[in-house]
Amino acid sequence: MRRILAPLILLGLVGLLVLPGPRRSDSQGIDVYLNVIAGGSKKLIIAIPTFTRTTASADPADFARRLPEIVGADLTFSALFGVVNPDISLPASDQAATKKVLADLAAAGAHAALHGVLTRVEEKHVEVAVRLYDLTGPEQRSIMDKSFWAPARDHRQLAHRIADEVVFQFTGERGIAGTKIAYISRETGTKEVYVMDYDGFNRGRLTDLRSITLSPVWNPRDLSIALTSFYQGYPFLYRVWPFDRRVSAPEILAAWPGINSAPAWAPDGQTIAVTLSKDGNPEIYVVKVGTADFRRLTNHRGIDTDPTWSPTGRQIAFVSDRAGIPQIYIMDAEGTNVRRLTYEGGFNTQPRWSPRGDLIVYTSRQGGLFDLWAINPDGSNPRRLTTGQRDDESAAWAPNGRHLLFASNRTGRWQLHTMLADGSEQQQLTRDPGEAMNPSWSPRPQ
Repeated sequence: MRRILAPLILLGLVGLLVLPGPRRSDSQGIDVYLNVIAGGSKKLIIAIPTFTRTTASADPADFARRLPEIVGADLTFSALFGVVNPDISLPASDQAATKKVLADLAAAGAHAALHGVLTRVEEKHVEVAVRLYDLTGPEQRSIMDKSFWAPARDHRQLAHRIADEVVFQFTGERGIAGTKIAYISRETGTKEVYVMDYDGFNRGRLTDLRSITLSPVWNPRDLSIALTSFYQGYPFLYRVWPFDRRVSAPEILAAWPGINSAPAWAPDGQTIAVTLSKDGNPEIYVVKVGTADFRRLTNHRGIDTDPTWSPTGRQIAFVSDRAGIPQIYIMDAEGTNVRRLTYEGGFNTQPRWSPRGDLIVYTSRQGGLFDLWAINPDGSNPRRLTTGQRDDESAAWAPNGRHLLFASNRTGRWQLHTMLADGSEQQQLTRDPGEAMNPSWSPRPQ
């Protein structure tokens, strides 16, 4: 029993707060156990033992250990869970023995346990049955019993789906482990778009335009990506399809004379805000994709650029130097009711509106360095999220509104890092040989 107790006791010693028992939320149709608070300071301790092998399933790839390790890493990253992977395997069908092990895990401090059984393992296919237990009561109630399968080469995606289901069962909100990240790398000598899993695995180059490519941004509805590229000689706006092999050539979204840059998809996935200089001055327009419908929203002699939509689609934050230096402004989606948001700092750019609608993160230059700040949409409570001796910029929100991606040269070259929305739990994500910049976090897969 020491191999169960020791890691759980150690986990408790590093600052995980024990939660009260679960509370019911019948209105949501599931049980919601976690009171998710800013910064994730309360964590639920979940034990994920080695998955059980059935007698009919050989496991040459060691999925019994690899899958729970990936699930555990996903849940740890969520900042909602404290995870321990005890070196045990629950019985596949001995209910009494299973209850005994679960009771020992509960006595050691676990609030929940995830039991996986490999029901089918083949060269090209893996299937696992997963049961999630609530250990906060003596009845050891099962709160989820599902099967998951995937091609063996996609076993990481299978694990991510399991982790996202666990997050959903405990919070009522889908997890983000199945999401993707797009970003710009110079690995080939020119700026190209690369795509990888949210945890940095399965990285691959998406574009081969052999030119300057900038500002990839995911469509919230169909997982296409809008970007600006000079590959036809001018800064035009294009759309590419990472997961649709039927579409190979980039689709032109905007090709007016001058600049076509800084794309931002509206929540409907059909409208895009973009900076155009077709009339001589960079202004913000909205374009209805696939139609001739476009409207100019700003009309000022200053430069207006870098729009970002509120999650309701009713407002747009943007950057303007109309007051002499770049600052963040907000306007209604029709271009009316313009008001200035930021006043502190000498150079405020790159606003990114949270999917929850409660925050706008932006890049601010103060004292010669760029850092990330957050501010409420009403202009109150500006606060610094990053600080150091190097530059941090280009924030991108995860679809849960709790995690942020950003680019930093704090390690000597530009790489992507992650943190929570309050600036805590900062960690490096990429170690890209060609540097990594301009990240965009995909929506959850449909």
